[in-house]
Amino acid sequence: MKRSNINLLICLDALLTERSVTRAAQRLEMSQPGMSNALSRLRELTGDPLLVRSGNALILTERAHALARKVREGIELMDEIFANEGPLELASATGMVTVAAADSMGMAVVPALSQRLAESAPHVTLNVRQPDPDHLREWLSEGECDLAIGHFPDLHPDLRSTLLFPQPLSCMRAKATADEPLTLDAYLRRTHVVFGSPFSPRSTIEQTIGRALAAAGLDRPRTVRVSSVLVIPYIVAGSQHVATLPTWMCRHFAGFLDLDVSPVPVELPQIQNVMVWHERTHRQALHAWVRDTVRAIAPGEAATGIDIRTVS
Repeated sequence: MKRSNINLLICLDALLTERSVTRAAQRLEMSQPGMSNALSRLRELTGDPLLVRSGNALILTERAHALARKVREGIELMDEIFANEGPLELASATGMVTVAAADSMGMAVVPALSQRLAESAPHVTLNVRQPDPDHLREWLSEGECDLAIGHFPDLHPDLRSTLLFPQPLSCMRAKATADEPLTLDAYLRRTHVVFGSPFSPRSTIEQTIGRALAAAGLDRPRTVRVSSVLVIPYIVAGSQHVATLPTWMCRHFAGFLDLDVSPVPVELPQIQNVMVWHERTHRQALHAWVRDTVRAIAPGEAATGIDIRTVS
C-alpha cells in the first residue's frame, strides 16, 4: 500500500473492464499517456503484464482474470464506505428490497409491509422469496436477499437478528375424522402432511418438531411432503391426514375449510420468529426503515385478521 493508492485501483478496474488503454483513459477522463503510466505501475506492482496483445486487441492474462472480480468488489466497497446517503426521503426513494420469508410469514407480515411501502415509498420494489436456512448467511452477505423473517434456530454469529414474536403450534385434521380426541397415540398413528419435499428448502419448524419427538423416542409417519405450506390445509380437509402448523394458520383455514383444530398432544419447543439481516445493510437508511416497519407490523394483527400471538 505504500507503493500504491486508490487511483491505481480505479485505473486497474477500468483497464480490466475496457481491455483498452484508450477506452479506459476516456472512461476516467484521463490522458492516454497517464493511463499507460498507470498500467506500467500496475504491472510492476502485480508482477504480471495484465493485458497482452492478441492480434489487434488486448486480452487479459490469467492473473488479470483472477483479479477482476476482487478489484470490482474493492471498488464497490469503497463506494459504500465513502458514499453519503443523506437523509432518507421515502417518497422519492428508489431501489429494491428482497425479503426471504416462508409462506406463513408471508401471510402474516408481507401484506402489511407491502401496503406501508406503497403508501410511504411507492418507488421501492419489494421482492419476496422462500428462505433457505442452509444458505441464509451466504444470501444475506452476498445480496441474494436483504432480510429474512422466520424460525431460524441456528443462526451464524455474523448475522444480526431481533426477536419478533413466538408462534405456538396446533394440530389440524378434517372434521369428519375428529370423532375422538387427538391423543398422543392417535397423533403418532395418523399419517402427516408436512412442508419439505425434495424440491423445497429445509423446514426449520418441521426439523424442530422432529427433534423434539426423537428426544422423547417418538416418531410420526410423514406420508405427504409438499413444497408450499399453503396447500397443507386443503390436503388435510379432504383426507385422513393430520398436520402440525402455527396456531393462527390453523384457525385461519378452519374459518372456511372443514377443519378441526386441537392442541399438539406432545410438548414441543416454542417456535420463535426472528428478523435477520447482515452488516452489509445494517446502516443503510432504507433498509433500517424497512426493519422498523416489520417490527411495528409483526406483533399486531396479521393480514388474515387473526392475532398471531394467540396461544390457546
